[in-house]
Amino acid sequence: MINVVIADDHRLVAEGLAQLIGRLPDTAVAGIACTLGDAVSLAGSCRPQILLLDVGMPDGDGIDAIPQLLEACPSCRIIMLTMYAEAAVVHRAMECGASGFVLKSTSPEELAEAISSVAAGGTFLCRESQALIDNDTEAPPMLTPRERDILRLIVGGLSQKQIADRLCLGFETVRSYTKYLRKKLGCANTASMVRKAIEQHLV
Repeated sequence: MINVVIADDHRLVAEGLAQLIGRLPDTAVAGIACTLGDAVSLAGSCRPQILLLDVGMPDGDGIDAIPQLLEACPSCRIIMLTMYAEAAVVHRAMECGASGFVLKSTSPEELAEAISSVAAGGTFLCRESQALIDNDTEAPPMLTPRERDILRLIVGGLSQKQIADRLCLGFETVRSYTKYLRKKLGCANTASMVRKAIEQHLV
């Protein structure tokens, strides 16, 4: 069962989302928070797998609160659900630790896909967010905190086994991350990936 907490200051929006999510298979809403303070409390007490978080909250910026929310519930994965359709906002959210970014204009089917993908350990950008990133040619490649950790260790010369031991991950997991990083950075091999990471100050 995927437990979800919704953090949105518009109660009608939050309750509508709760009804929608409650109809998804193997998914339940553990609580609704209308402030960041409540979201931190719910994350700590409910230990949800997924936190749907709005950017604009009455007591602060949702993106700025991501580290505090992850500290309250380290196993929680955060999906930003917002109306802010800007590449810079998507970049900042993912850099701060979000695992997904979905606009409020997205379809229910895409929201369901986001929840299932992120709960399974992946990252997710809705189609419109991905298009913003793809068209933002001046922006550096977007890396999640985990991808950045692994890339930093690769640049430092560690083997995949050493990285797995350092980060307490499985060897196959690190190998998959490395393969995906090469693809994301457009590099044919690890050497060119290291060079690009250094040149673009990605680590």
